[in-house]
Amino acid sequence: MCGGGGGSSAPTQQTVTQTNIPDWAKPYATRLLGEAENLTYNQPYQSYEGQRLAGLNPLQQQAMMGTQALGPTPQIAQASGLAGLVGQQAGQLGLSYQPMQYQPVGVSYMGTQAPSLQQYQMAAPQQVGGPNLQAFQMAGPERVSGSNLQAYQMGPAQQVGAERFGTQAMQDYMSPYMTGVVEQQKKATIQDFARQMPGLQAQGIRAGARGGTREALLQSEANRNLQGQLQGIEATGRQQAFQQAAQQFGADRAAQMQAAMANQQAGLTTGQQNLAAQLGVQQLGAQTGLQAALANQQAAQQAAQQNLAAQLGVQQLGTQTGLQAALANQQAGLTTGQQNLAALLGVQQLGAQTGLQSQQLNQAAQLQAQQQALGQNQAAQQMMEQSRQFGAGLGLQGLQQQLAAAGTLGQLGQTQFNQQQMAAQAQQQAGAQLQGLEQQRLEQQYQDYIARQRYPYSQLGFISDIIRGVPATAASQQIYQAAPNPLNTVAGLGAMYYGAQRG
Repeated sequence: MCGGGGGSSAPTQQTVTQTNIPDWAKPYATRLLGEAENLTYNQPYQSYEGQRLAGLNPLQQQAMMGTQALGPTPQIAQASGLAGLVGQQAGQLGLSYQPMQYQPVGVSYMGTQAPSLQQYQMAAPQQVGGPNLQAFQMAGPERVSGSNLQAYQMGPAQQVGAERFGTQAMQDYMSPYMTGVVEQQKKATIQDFARQMPGLQAQGIRAGARGGTREALLQSEANRNLQGQLQGIEATGRQQAFQQAAQQFGADRAAQMQAAMANQQAGLTTGQQNLAAQLGVQQLGAQTGLQAALANQQAAQQAAQQNLAAQLGVQQLGTQTGLQAALANQQAGLTTGQQNLAALLGVQQLGAQTGLQSQQLNQAAQLQAQQQALGQNQAAQQMMEQSRQFGAGLGLQGLQQQLAAAGTLGQLGQTQFNQQQMAAQAQQQAGAQLQGLEQQRLEQQYQDYIARQRYPYSQLGFISDIIRGVPATAASQQIYQAAPNPLNTVAGLGAMYYGAQRG
């Protein structure tokens, strides 16, 4: 690179090739860098709030409680108590047996008693009384009342309001193509600036200031002018979009205000007509209801008079019929009472004779049965003594069987303890399998959380790979310079493009 005072070497020709991103792909690249910056600097670290380790499930807890509760089974305790009881009964068996003493059976004599007789009497005749008459009265006429009228009122008119023009309304009414138009104007200005760059560089070469302070000042002035033009384009485009949005907002609000006022007038007209219709319907209904009530009142009075006459006639006929029936029932009751009294007296006389004969026969049979029972009682007492002796021998055999049962209970208790222990182990194994499945589910949730955290970055990398695979455009140009340095030119153009995009 030569200094600011020019160089002595001859100018040489050099071809510089600059590779640029296509214009249609630049917005995607810019948005990709913005998304990358947002994910890198603006997204805080998010820790996983879910459960990572599976806890003990109810089956494992039940298995632990079952293992903790293992101890001597009730059968072993019962077998120990039964063995001790057998020892005590065996020691007391020899002392508990006493020879049976003979007890003679006495003979009692049952006396004969005369049967008790009852004094039967015929019941009094049924009393005949007159029926209870009801004082039938006709109910009062049904009261007629007017209909409850409603005070119909028309609802309030629809309120009409106007919306103010604000930031949100401006954004809604701005042209969606404003950004594209401004970007096209900026792009044309940058292209004009790029076409002027070779002239500026040639001017520096002719002035002998290539690469020096003067060239840097010229480029800085050109960049400042470019930034001013870009900002002016942006401001002009936004001002025009604001004015157009305000005009469109005013036109829409005027149309909406006219429509709202028309709706308000239509609502008032409809409310007046509905109010008149409701009042007319209410008046017609009140008149019709009053006429119907009066007609119903007259019909009810006529029906009540006819019903009262019918009730009085039925009551008179029922009174006569009831009195005749009561007299007939009284006569039939007297005849039936006389016949029943004669039958009761005859049955009592026959029962007294039969009862006295039965008592005499039972007395003779009882004396004979007591004599036979006396002999049988003596034989039975001898047999009972033999049975007690035999039972003492059976008691010893029972104690031996109890000892065998105690041993069997001990074995059953040990078997039950082993089965409970095996059941606790099986529950522990099943609980461990359930815990493993729960741990797999928690691990899968954690992997899903990691996948969700990595999803934006993978999408960003996918888009970056697509943009990286887009074919770039190449522009070749020939320039004359002393001691050329391609890095300066490429770096300068890249900085200008990046500054224009940031602006």
